[in-house]
Parts: sequence; structure tokens; C-alpha cells
Amino acid sequence: MKRYFLLVAFALGFSPTVVAAPFCAVFSFGKQCYYHSMAQCQSAVGTTGACIINDEVVKAPSGGARFCVVNSWGTQCHFYDASSCRQAAASSGGACVVRD
Repeated sequence: MKRYFLLVAFALGFSPTVVAAPFCAVFSFGKQCYYHSMAQCQSAVGTTGACIINDEVVKAPSGGARFCVVNSWGTQCHFYDASSCRQAAASSGGACVVRD
């Protein structure tokens, strides 16, 4: 019984849904979606990769403005200019994106 619980705990701890985060580091060898802030992702990739938003876990946007801040707790589209969006993204550890 003890082994069963250890196995379940191990599986849950390394499950993709558990470790999935809103930002992914993309390298020539693949993608790693472990980052909960854009700054963490950019630090991890340095000059060898790029950071993207993980569409699989980012929540649906709220608000109707053109510019959105994406962070670990959601997507807020409340910004009508890029400057205020970038400022809000920087203070929350997120990224400013343009809504399609």
C-alpha cells in the first residue's frame, strides 16, 4: 500500500498538467513549459531560445481591449495602449500581447 501512494505521488508530481505553466521556453530540441513568469522564461532561454505563451493552460481573456496581459492567473484585456500594457505586464511578471 505504501508503494502505491509513493507511485501516485511521483506520477502526480511529474504530470504535464501539474508542471504546465503559462510560459514556455522554446529551443531547437523542444519546448519546456515550466515558467510562471516571463522573466523566469527569458532568464532560462538566454540567447539560445525564445519564450512563448502556453496556449494549453492560459485562461480565456477577460475584458474587451486590444492589449492583454498574460500571467499565471489569467489573461486581462483591459489595456487600450501598448505602453500601459507593457507596464502592467512588467509589474506582474507577465507578458503583454495583442489580441487578435
